[in-house]
Amino acid sequence: VLGRDNSKEVGRMVRSIVIPHDTEQRPALVELADLGAFQEAVDGWLDLIEIPSIGVTIYMNEAERRTHGPLNTRATAFWWLHSAHPTAHPVILGDVVLTGVGDREREGDIPEVVVEQIFHRDNFVVQVRPYDRSSWCDSFARFDSVFDAALWCLLFEATMRPGARFRVRSEPPIHIAELPLFGGDRSW
Repeated sequence: VLGRDNSKEVGRMVRSIVIPHDTEQRPALVELADLGAFQEAVDGWLDLIEIPSIGVTIYMNEAERRTHGPLNTRATAFWWLHSAHPTAHPVILGDVVLTGVGDREREGDIPEVVVEQIFHRDNFVVQVRPYDRSSWCDSFARFDSVFDAALWCLLFEATMRPGARFRVRSEPPIHIAELPLFGGDRSW
């Protein structure tokens, strides 16, 4: 288990998710044995980025910023979706490892809710809270990947004037023909 001092508990594998920067490669649920396995997964020394709202740490190669490594759009979008301060790390580069901060029994394992969000095949609906409203509205934007939905939100929010907010909600898969259409997408 990687702790604050980056040490490992003897014989304990840490259940983690590797998210490659190459979007043609799928994320993988893996068990990593020690600090060396984490470094091998990101191809270098580790830079830690915390997402305390969901109990996750992102491990990234610390040299990627200096060498202008490849953008990891999925990890960046995931950070944005779950971060209270998403501009603290505006981009995440290279291959990354997501792992949990854990509890006493499963210290360091990625939380099951994160595994479900990344690997479960729900639909993800983009919701909008317009400037002048206090309630959230479903948009017609639906995705089969949490990464695609979060990236869409991140990019759309960057193009809007301040005030509109976006979030992603998970729902069971539906067919487009089942969606009620009421005269097109409402203006926000």
